[in-house]
Order: sequence, then structure tokens, then C-alpha cells
Amino acid sequence: MERYERQLLEALRAFLQSEPARALLTEEEDWARLWELAAQQKVLPMAADALAPALRTGGGEAILAAVRKTAVQTMTVQFHRSAIFLELYQKLLEKGTRPLVVKGILCRELYPKPDLRISADEDLLVAEEEVPMVLAVLRKAGMTVEDPDAEQVLACRDSRAGLYLELHRTLFPASSEVYGGLNRFFDDAFANAAEVPVEGGTVWSLCPEAHLLYLILHSFKHFLHSGFGIRQVCDICLFTQAHGAEVDWRRLADRLAQARADVFAANLLAIGREYLGFSRYPEEAEAWMAGFGDNLDCGDLLADLLASGIYGSSSLSRQHSSLITLNAVKDGAGGRSAHRVLRTMFPARRDLLRAYPYLERYPWLLPAAWLQRLGHYQSQNGGTESARESLSIGAQRVELLKKYQVIR
Repeated sequence: MERYERQLLEALRAFLQSEPARALLTEEEDWARLWELAAQQKVLPMAADALAPALRTGGGEAILAAVRKTAVQTMTVQFHRSAIFLELYQKLLEKGTRPLVVKGILCRELYPKPDLRISADEDLLVAEEEVPMVLAVLRKAGMTVEDPDAEQVLACRDSRAGLYLELHRTLFPASSEVYGGLNRFFDDAFANAAEVPVEGGTVWSLCPEAHLLYLILHSFKHFLHSGFGIRQVCDICLFTQAHGAEVDWRRLADRLAQARADVFAANLLAIGREYLGFSRYPEEAEAWMAGFGDNLDCGDLLADLLASGIYGSSSLSRQHSSLITLNAVKDGAGGRSAHRVLRTMFPARRDLLRAYPYLERYPWLLPAAWLQRLGHYQSQNGGTESARESLSIGAQRVELLKKYQVIR
């Protein structure tokens, strides 16, 4: 692990545990790489806040000033967005709808300083019969619905207020061969919904057990694609610490095992224990983790998520590697790597419909879409070298899937 990566983990540990952070770096280049990584992982305000005392006493005021302005602006924008969201949510309740809030503001509430945990959007799970009314309320409030016929997620934006909402018809794309089946774990989401107090109001959400399961499986979905970031680990560890005692760990463990996400989930909590200061989870969670023995080896998972950026977006090569990992999950342990590479370069029509919608009407143009895709990829990524990099990243991440027993 690089020194600046250790510094980021130390800063996050201190922030999460409300303790002073140690400044481990001395070189200007390392500090620059730290702030770059913190911004990439969307945790810069938290890191800057935790490191501020050490930088002041150690003569690092110039370093702090370089990032403080950005952090304060981010915090102010987040506070404003949260207030607007809660006003809008109250309007939805007044109209008789009851969408369930997931992630976002509920995760922020777990942090010592909530507005330093930034969110790009707010997510709502909406019952299908309530979708028309919810959209009507949002449009009346000045929001633009970008694709009202979308299969799973309806994107709503208010550019004036800077608020972005994602309305989920289902928590996972039902058409996905790899993780569409995860929706079955949330069939009773509305029946078992819970009212949750937040600063400035009250919202409805999944019950604690379902919400923890969703947080884990949402990160798992991104892990199967091209990765996810350290902020999601912080969310999951904080949620486990705060609500783990309300969870039926036998049932949660069974569902994670069905999804082949149990070893993955245990190692997420292990990252929190080893690097983020979570010395003790609720008793049942600790007992569940203890059952994994030598399979608790979180170093490679941590390295992957630090390299991936938020939701695996650190590079186009990494993003394009996702077809390799998804095909590997479809193929299972007996799949051939050469076959996966071919399917990555020449995907099935259903995998290209979003990028090339003309394939819906003209399926015989699939070879043309392949050529168009390859040409676009080369222009965006620098040609064959980046293609090789994607294949290399994909192969490495397939081994990671095997290590954490996603592929068995």
C-alpha cells in the first residue's frame, strides 16, 4: 500500500471515530496524491476535516488551504440539497405516496458530521402504482424527468437547485442475468417499511435488516462491474455498528450466501475493523464474521476499491473491463477465459441496446454496432494499449471474484 493511501485510511478512521488524525506524510507530492485520491473517492471533505488539526500544528497550513475551500463549498452545497430534498419528500407524502428513501441522506445521518459525507444524488424506491403521482409532484416542483420510460431508474433533475433524484422501480435491473434475481429479497420492502427520523424531518425507508442487505448488495453489484469506493465501506460499517443489533443475522447470512456475496460482505466489515477503527460490531455480527476463518483476508479487496474510484470510474479501461467480470460470473468457475474475451469484444445484442438503441429495431446491424463500439473505444482510450489494459484489469478482477468466492 502506498503512503498516501495509508494517510487516507488514517484520516477516514479518525473522522469516523471522532478522533484526531495523524499526519503520516512529509513530501508535497504525496500530499497532492492524497487529495487527488480523496477527491476521486468522494471523501475529500471528511479527510480535510480530520487532518486539519495535525496540519495546523505541523506547519501544513498551505496544504490545508489548498483543499479547505473546496471542502467548505461541497459541504454548503450538500446542506442545501438535503434541505430541498426533505421539502420535496414531504410534498410526496402529502399527496398520499410513500416512496422509500435508500442510501443518501440515511447514510449521511450515520456520520459524526453528516454534511461532510457528500451524495451525488438521492435514491427513492417507488411502488409501480405510485410512479405517475410521484412524477407529477416532481414535475410541478420544477424537476425534469430525463427518461420517463426507463426500465428501472427514472432520473429526475433540478438544475437550479442542484438536486438529482433517482426513482427506482426495482432496486436492481430485473433484466440482468447476473443480479436481477436479487430483487426477490426485497419483495416485502413496502410491507415492512420503517419510519426513520433524520435531521429536519422523518422519512420512510427499508427496515434496518433490508437496508443493510441492500447497502451490501449494491456495493456487490458494482464489485461485479468495475469496482466501488471506500465511502461505501464506511456506510456499511457505520450502518452495521448502528443497527446491527436489530438484524436477524442468520437470515441475512442466508441471503448473502444465496447471492454469493457472503465472503465479500464479511471482508467489507473486516476492512472496517482493520483500517477504519471499528473495533467491535454487535455480537451476532462478530460471531458471523468469526465463522469465515482464513477467508477473512481483506487486503486485495481494499487495494481494488482504492484503485477503482467511486463506483469503478477511475479509468475508462477499468470501466470497460466490466464485461469480462460479468461474463465470468455468468460462466462460473468452469468458464474459459478466451471465450470471455471474445464476448467482451463482441457482446450480445441485449448488452448493447442502451448504447446502440437502433439494434432494437434492426438486430441484423449487430456487426455494425461492434465496429462502431470498437472505433469509439479506441478513440476514447488510446487504441490497442488501452484495450490490453482493460483485458488485464478484467483478468485480475476475475481472480478477485474467485478469491472472495463469487465464482465457485
